[in-house]
Amino acid sequence: MHDTPDFRLSLENRILSALPGAEIKFLAPHFERATLSPGYMLYQAGDSIPHIYFPNSGMISLLSVTEQGQTVEVGFTGYEGLVGIPALLGQNEMPYQALTQAESDCIRIDTKFALDLFNKCGVFHKIVLRYMAVIVKQLSQTCICNNFHKIEARLCRWMTVMFERSGNKHLLLTQEFLAHMLGVQRTSIGLIANSLQEKGIIRYRRGKIEIVDYKKLKNSACECFSIIKQEQKNFIEDEKFSVMSDK
Repeated sequence: MHDTPDFRLSLENRILSALPGAEIKFLAPHFERATLSPGYMLYQAGDSIPHIYFPNSGMISLLSVTEQGQTVEVGFTGYEGLVGIPALLGQNEMPYQALTQAESDCIRIDTKFALDLFNKCGVFHKIVLRYMAVIVKQLSQTCICNNFHKIEARLCRWMTVMFERSGNKHLLLTQEFLAHMLGVQRTSIGLIANSLQEKGIIRYRRGKIEIVDYKKLKNSACECFSIIKQEQKNFIEDEKFSVMSDK
């Protein structure tokens, strides 16, 4: 067990860092550190949810899966949120896959203790509900994106998010993997990657993408990038949940 004040100061997760002393003291004895490597599957769709994950860094994708096994990313989370919301709402079953994209340092908490605190209807309850609004916005915007925006703009959006979350301009991404993330044909990814390379935005080799011009990449992303980022920013800067509040 860690001394509570020191532990709190080390937290970068937006939700945990906003909790008042009494609530963080309730959870702190149940904190477990978990470092998740890229490609690690936290949950498959249909899995029960024994733990709630609060990332301090990195990126975790939320993927919807068809009966035929096809996947498409419908959302993502990092230090601003958590993975396992359905369990806090009384539905102990994951509706989607949760896959680590960029290495994530997380705080893991047994669902029972997180649910006990959520049901007390304090700050934790309020900030989780506020975060749900971020997820709903993200899901609805992704639906628009997948239906109306060109694949190239969607791919640029996805790579921009990856760069921001990982801080790495060298991405180990196969055409097959990107096709799964965007829900498109693999051949489409190859053609677009070649086009972006010709424009000097990326350098592409089999299974490896280097971001050469981040500004061009960001400017080539669809509007969903800025819309979702602004929604997350509004949540992070929400004054009702000041960091380590004693309210």
